[in-house]
Amino acid sequence: MSTTRRGEAQAPDGTTIAYRTHGDGAPVVLVHGTGLSQVVWRGLGYVEALSGYQVVTLDLRGHGRSGRPTAPADYTSTRFASDVVAVLDALTIPRAHYLGYSLGARTGFTLLDTHPDRISSFVSLGGTHRATAGGPAEVFFPDFDEALRLRGMTEFVERWGRHRGAPLDPQTALAFMANDPDALRAILAAIEQEPGVPTARLRDITTPTLLLAGDRDRARWEAAAEAAHVMSDARAVTLEGADHATTLSDRAHVVAHVLPFLQAVPVPEPSRCP
Repeated sequence: MSTTRRGEAQAPDGTTIAYRTHGDGAPVVLVHGTGLSQVVWRGLGYVEALSGYQVVTLDLRGHGRSGRPTAPADYTSTRFASDVVAVLDALTIPRAHYLGYSLGARTGFTLLDTHPDRISSFVSLGGTHRATAGGPAEVFFPDFDEALRLRGMTEFVERWGRHRGAPLDPQTALAFMANDPDALRAILAAIEQEPGVPTARLRDITTPTLLLAGDRDRARWEAAAEAAHVMSDARAVTLEGADHATTLSDRAHVVAHVLPFLQAVPVPEPSRCP
């Protein structure tokens, strides 16, 4: 893989969005989940597994090296989608394959709804198009906001591990410890109000779509099955034995589905904006 290149883009509201590109070929954008950052894609081996593509990773607002506003209104799905479009514009990429995990997948559904011309294909990994009220308590633990407010990221990570019955993998724990607790509180508060993309609008989406969800991640699997049923070119696949967190960490299993899917989608043309 060729040398990693780093850059920054400006979202329409002025928030700085950090990104990196790896390699050459058809562009594939990888978008992380809540509390993670773009480094997770290299750490878990996704960047290397996608050699042969131009892999674009980014830090959504509130994460990694991007700007960290602290108001929930700054963290709507529309704002997250604008972060991705800003990076594509900065790289003069008109269309790209898109793989998103959790929050990144929800952002992908918003992009399909609002900017379908920018997405060549879509992979949802543990994502949902539905409203996400109650989602943070389900994925993390019920008193997540109190833990962040009173004790910060160390308490949050420790309590999450206890709640799920196993410590977080090192890559995930490291990514979460780098978060600003006030920004993460704002993100999770916004998720509680997120309306999602109405199922009726999914019927108009023709983008080739692969929906991956663990059989132990029930809410996301049910949403994937519903989306696959109504979208014209979508397929849902079960990741056996995976919960929401391990859906991402089992890279080999995920990539075994993603690579054939990407190879079956025509290469975006042209590869650069005029």
